Formats: sequence, structure tokens, C-alpha cells
Amino acid sequence: MKLQIKDSGAWRNVLSFSAGNAAEVEQAAAVLLRAAGGLGTSMRVTDGDLVMRYCEQPACEWRAK
Repeated sequence: MKLQIKDSGAWRNVLSFSAGNAAEVEQAAAVLLRAAGGLGTSMRVTDGDLVMRYCEQPACEWRAK
């Protein structure tokens, strides 16, 4: 699985992780996104080409795709 960020019009890989760590990665990513205050930034978790979950500002609550 991969954590991706969209911050200048394109999705970019941040890191790869195992499915067993997804909840931990999502929690940490949400904290970072809120701390950065990037209102135009969003994140998503992918498994191959499939988007599994995403989070957007301002609250960065993870949602299933």
C-alpha cells in the first residue's frame, strides 16, 4: 500500500507500508496534514491502482473511497 499526497496538482508517493499498518499510517498522516495547515492539500491511501481511502482539509477525516 502507499500513502500519497496531492500538493501542486499531482499525486506523489510519500511512503509504502503493509496493510496491517494502515490505521497507524492514516492517523500519523492526518496529524501532519493538520499541523501543516495546507488547505489545498489532500492525502489518499492506495493499493496498487485502487484508491482505498482519502482525507482532505480542513478536518482530514479519513473516508472510504
